[in-house]
Amino acid sequence: MAGVLVCGRTALMFGVALSAMAAAGAARAQQQQQSGAVSLDTIEVQGERASGPVDGYVARRSATATKTDTPLIETPQSITVVSREQMDDQAATTVSQALRYSAGVLGETRLSSGGRYDSVFIRGFGGAGSGAGFVNNLDGLRYQRGISFLVPSYDPWGLERVEVLRGPSSVVFGQVKPGGLVNLVSKRPLEERHGEVQLRYGTYDRAEMAFDIGGPIDAEKHWLYRVVGLGRSADTQVDYTKDERIFIAPSLTYRPDAATSFTLLTSFQRDPETGFYGFIPAVGSVLPSKAGRIHSKFFPGEPNFEGYSRNQLNIGYSFEHRFNDIFSFRQNFRYSDLESRNRTVAVGGIAADQKTLTRRATISNEKARTAAIDNQLQADFRTGPLTHKVLVGVDGYWTDATAWTGAGGTVQSLDFTNPVYGRTPFVLPALAGTAQTTQQYGVYIQDQIRYERLSLLVGGRYDRAMARTRAASTGVLTKQDDDARTGRVALMYNFDNGLAPYASYATSFEPQSGTAFGGTPFKPTEGEQYEVGLKYEPPGSNILLQGSVYQLTQSNVLTTDLAHPTFQIQTGEVRARGVELEARARLFEDLDLVAAYTYTDAEVTKSNGVDLGKRPPVVPRHMASLWAHYTFRTGLFAGLGLGAGVRYVGKGAGDPGNTFWTSDYTLVDAGISYDFGIANPSLKGWKLQVNAQNLFDKEYISGCYGTTQCSFGLRRTVLATVSYRW
Repeated sequence: MAGVLVCGRTALMFGVALSAMAAAGAARAQQQQQSGAVSLDTIEVQGERASGPVDGYVARRSATATKTDTPLIETPQSITVVSREQMDDQAATTVSQALRYSAGVLGETRLSSGGRYDSVFIRGFGGAGSGAGFVNNLDGLRYQRGISFLVPSYDPWGLERVEVLRGPSSVVFGQVKPGGLVNLVSKRPLEERHGEVQLRYGTYDRAEMAFDIGGPIDAEKHWLYRVVGLGRSADTQVDYTKDERIFIAPSLTYRPDAATSFTLLTSFQRDPETGFYGFIPAVGSVLPSKAGRIHSKFFPGEPNFEGYSRNQLNIGYSFEHRFNDIFSFRQNFRYSDLESRNRTVAVGGIAADQKTLTRRATISNEKARTAAIDNQLQADFRTGPLTHKVLVGVDGYWTDATAWTGAGGTVQSLDFTNPVYGRTPFVLPALAGTAQTTQQYGVYIQDQIRYERLSLLVGGRYDRAMARTRAASTGVLTKQDDDARTGRVALMYNFDNGLAPYASYATSFEPQSGTAFGGTPFKPTEGEQYEVGLKYEPPGSNILLQGSVYQLTQSNVLTTDLAHPTFQIQTGEVRARGVELEARARLFEDLDLVAAYTYTDAEVTKSNGVDLGKRPPVVPRHMASLWAHYTFRTGLFAGLGLGAGVRYVGKGAGDPGNTFWTSDYTLVDAGISYDFGIANPSLKGWKLQVNAQNLFDKEYISGCYGTTQCSFGLRRTVLATVSYRW
């Protein structure tokens, strides 16, 4: 009952904020109409594209939900677009940080200041585990991974947008988690000549340099180029760990005419060190210990052994050709060459003295070559009073991966009150080799049908997924073949006043590795969602408000086989119900606002384990956030920018049995900047910016997955940036 009251009060406060923002937007629109100003809708048509830059914080269009360039106000699904400007104002250095102020999304549940993995929960699904919850789409194609620890990451400096699509989305993307996905949209060549150079220094001796240069090559602008790069070296809040990265992303666009475009997209990212990503025990962090509290800088591994390095090379392209007013064709392709080296000593348990930690070593050397292609044929036509946007597509994904991994060995225990490293015995585990190839082929069709202001979205898809895994030690080959049919249907009505209610139903699937007792391969898990939502874009304003209510169920979840306890069966089920509210606005041309509230009621509804009827670990019931950024454009303070934000995350279950809980926490972020060119034209392009994340340096636990699997959140981080744009 208390939770319902909290939800009601928060929703009421959020509603008041939305009403105020909407009223301001309406007043702004009336002023524009009276003055005869050009409406923002005209600017939208001339400027923004689904894969291009966003003016401010409020995106108008996206292709993530439908794979077609569709206005967000006409998209019957909950979607958030985090713009480049918002990432810059908040000094986001990882994709997870860029998503801090997005409804329905919880990132940074594991300590990774360097972005080793961008792991997120969406609508209660995701998080830790093999492949679970990792950001999985880049430029509309799934960003594939290796077998165990080889998971790619992408530096946000190379991104134009970060987009969150909530709910099952297998119709257009194939195998995905039921909660949704994060699609990264990389920077692409622009028609205007531009450049930027940044120098940054911050907490933990963080030193960074970045650049972004591009524009037309020829006078006719048939050829465009862009080169984005970054170099970074830093310590982290955990002793004996570092964060290092080299990133470069050249791209080239060829547009021989208005109907044809080919963009070559390449990137290389080298991560020699990626910070700390391990766990600490609940005793001494969440739970009391008679030995005292573990400090957030405590390192439970071995300094001369710990390390995770990764290389990732991407080569791909985006091709588009419009044949006539009806037909157009698009093809997206990417080849990736990935490798990683992982060495870590992890906590295995804690002794009765509540301070001595038992430990084990893990080693992994992995390589993977992956390829992805998506072919899309779009037809825009009318049948009587109906307008159709039909999309027919065929996509394919391939991986060829190898991994040599081992866990265990003999590692000396460690006293967290007085850690002494480098002692013997230290015996490494034996390595076992695994080779795996996977293939997935999908065929999908989608129709966006519109009758006046009523629109219907309907789509279906068939997938065939195959995996072949061979153990090097035994030569045993395991085969797994899955097929799935998924669908989506949604109805939306766009009123003249900017209101757009919608209702949708969607399904998803995700293959599962392994076999049940008797050798039967596991079936894919399945997701099913019902959603009702409302979007509001006041005419002539730069405001987008959206809210949604949903019920999401994942079936075929693995749980213990009671007849054969060492095996699993697929009779488990997880259900999530929730409410999400989000607002994005630019008011009076000077004030940018982002507000979000999330209520998630997640429960394991079918299980043979201790988690039956329990809340999944980490997932909070309530989250809320507010960010505001104001820029002075005239007067004494012309050029000054001020930003501030607050983030609240409710308590989360610490283990599957809900035997303990992590505390809720509230964090404050702030930023101040000065654009020298606004007050002094001779200094045009120069800017100084200082950001503080977790301003009051709160020490908190960001999440626990079990009694020995807890993680501290990031402490206060201050970043000072000097940049020059031209």
